[in-house]
Parts: sequence; structure tokens; C-alpha cells
Amino acid sequence: MKRIRLVVLMLLGAAGLFFILSSLKKSSAPPRVAEPVSLSQSPVRVYGMVEPAGREVVVSPPMSRRVIGVFVTEGDRVHPGQRLCELENSVEQAQVELAEARVVTAQKSLEISFDELNRSRRLFARQVDSEYTFTQAQLQYDLELRRLKAATRELEVAKAQFEQCVLRSPIEGLVYKCDVRVGETLQAGDNTRIILGSPDLWVRLAVESFWKDRVRDNATCEVFDSETRERIGTGAVLSRVLYMGRRNFRTEDTQERFDTKFQEVVISLQPSTKPIPLGLSVFAEFK
Repeated sequence: MKRIRLVVLMLLGAAGLFFILSSLKKSSAPPRVAEPVSLSQSPVRVYGMVEPAGREVVVSPPMSRRVIGVFVTEGDRVHPGQRLCELENSVEQAQVELAEARVVTAQKSLEISFDELNRSRRLFARQVDSEYTFTQAQLQYDLELRRLKAATRELEVAKAQFEQCVLRSPIEGLVYKCDVRVGETLQAGDNTRIILGSPDLWVRLAVESFWKDRVRDNATCEVFDSETRERIGTGAVLSRVLYMGRRNFRTEDTQERFDTKFQEVVISLQPSTKPIPLGLSVFAEFK
């Protein structure tokens, strides 16, 4: 019985010694370095922002005024010259009416001086009026003509100032944003309230230098929302700029670097289903 116990203890000791030696061997072995994935086999993922084709067009007033009329809503199609909104214009309207009255007065004065010039010309031809009187009539007519031209220019300026109170679409396109309400004040130079653009969309990508040879002309890709990773459409390369620079937006990539230079690439965007908002951060995957 004692021999059996001794044999069992020896076997257990041998097993324990083997386990300890195996553990020490594994712990002392150098770590195995993972082989890097070849860039040529990795999918290309580049980030960008959604824009209307040809870039967005902002409309802003030259002066701060209260809004008295809004004629479009977001999603409307517009054509060049179409009214978007109207600003308070009572001062400009009064200036136009005053300038029109001055033009009418100048026209009547010119007509009177023209009749007087013709009368003086006939009398001077018959030597009834002196040359001095005829010359004075000519000078008066020239003066009234210059006054009419000046009044006409003032009317044109007044109408141009009045027209500035009506914001119009400069392009044929789509109203992407119209954050304007009747009664509120629209500040001069505010480029965030009215945004227009082409109905077609594209994405402006920032391609890292090590991907630039993989993103070729006419290459196709899939486009995803960078936050939700939801597939939102497909695209194809339209153009590539010929310089490298730093991008002007941030992404959701936690390993994003800001000292890297990028090539700007524009791709078309064919949405899958739902409308895609401008300014959405996306990424494109090229196979």
C-alpha cells in the first residue's frame, strides 16, 4: 500500500514539474509578431463631406433688415432670379418714389427748355433775338439735359438699392436650407440661413498619400455614414486635384492624424433611398 502511494506521489510530482517547466518555456519565448496586412489587399477607406454638385451657394443680404416675406421652403426647386425672401424696404421705396418724381420734373423742365430753344432759334434766324439770348437758351437746354441724366442715374441707384431688399436665387437648383421667418431680422453677410445647390450630390474626399494610387479616375466605391456605418449609396471618382494638403474637417476615426497630407478627390453620389443632408460626414470604400 505504501509503495502504491509512493508511486502516485512520484507521478504527481513529475506531472507538476512538467507543467512548471512547460509554463516557464512558454513565458520565456519571445512574442510572435503579427504580419502586417498588405495595403494592396486592404480595402481603401477615405473620409469626406457631402456637398451639392458644384458646391453649395449661399444667399445673404448686404444689410441687416427685418424679413417681411418668405417665398420658398426647403426642398423647393428654384430658377435664376426667383424671389427667395423680401426684407423691409420702406426707406428704399420712398427713395425710388422721390427719384421718380425728380425724373418727371427734369423731363418737364427739359421739354420747356427745348421749346424755348426752338423759339429762340427761330427769332435769332430772323434777327429778332440777339446771339446772347440764343446762346443762353442753348446753355439752359444743355443744363436741363444734364439734370435729367443725373436724375435718371439717381433713379437707377434707388431702384438697385430697393432691389437689394429682395433676395433672389442666382442659380437653377434646389433649396437645401431656408432658415428664415417673417418678422425676424436677417443679419448682413449671414451665410448660414439660405443655402442653395444642385439637386445632384457629390462627396469631397480627403485621400491619404498611401491610398492615392488606389483611388483612380472613374473608380467606383460604396459610401457609408461615418457615424452609423449605414450604407447610403454608391459613387464614382469624378476628379482629383494635383496637389497634397491638409483637410479642413474632422472625422469619427479615433486614430485620425492631423499632420498627414491628403489629396482632394471628388466622387459622385447616388443615394440608396432616403434623402442625404448636406454636410454629412461619410466614408467611401474602394475595393
